Amino acid sequence: MRTRLFAVALVSTVCIPSLAFAQRTRGGGGDPSASSSSAPASSSSAAKTPSSRDLQDLNPASLLIDKKKKASLPDSTVAQLKAVEKKLNDRNAQFFASYDSVRKWTMPLASGAASRSQPGFSAGDNALSNSTSSAAEQAQMQSSMRELRKMMAEYRDRHNADVTDALAIVPDAQKKAATDLLNSQNGDLDKLIGKP
Repeated sequence: MRTRLFAVALVSTVCIPSLAFAQRTRGGGGDPSASSSSAPASSSSAAKTPSSRDLQDLNPASLLIDKKKKASLPDSTVAQLKAVEKKLNDRNAQFFASYDSVRKWTMPLASGAASRSQPGFSAGDNALSNSTSSAAEQAQMQSSMRELRKMMAEYRDRHNADVTDALAIVPDAQKKAATDLLNSQNGDLDKLIGKP
C-alpha cells in the first residue's frame, strides 16, 4: 500500500507541473502564437494604402490587351493599345515615383530598431531616441497620409483620362465589351483607394 501511494505521489509530482506548462504554452500569457496572432491585428489597424505597383497594374490599356479575346479586339487594335499602354506608363511614371516617396513616410518608422542596430547605443540612448523622435515621426506620418489621400484622388482623375485614351482606340463594335471590362477595373480601383 505504501508503495502504491508513493507511486501515485511520484506520478502527481511529475505530471501536474508538465500539464500546467503545456496549458501555459498553448493558451496562457507566454504563448508565442498568441503574440504572433495579435501582430496582424495591430498591423491591420494601421492605415493600408496601395503601392504604386498596385496602381500601375490598373493600366486600362494593359487590361484590354490581356482580355483581347473577351472583348473580341482585332490584332490591329491590340497593336495600337500596346502603344497607348506605353504612353500611359510614361505619362504616369513621375506620379508613381512621387507617390512611392510620399507613401514610405506613411509606414511606421522603426527608429528604435534602427538605433538598436547601431553600435554605441545603449538602452537609455534608445529610449531617448524614441521619445524625442516619436512626435516628429507622428507628425510626418499624418502629413504624409493627408498628401497620399490627395494623390489617390489625383490618380482617380488620371485613371479616368487613361480609360478615355484606351477606349478611343477601340472600334465601336467592341466598345461595349471593352467598357464593361474597364468598369470592372474601376471596381478594383474603388477597393484599393475607396469610392470618390
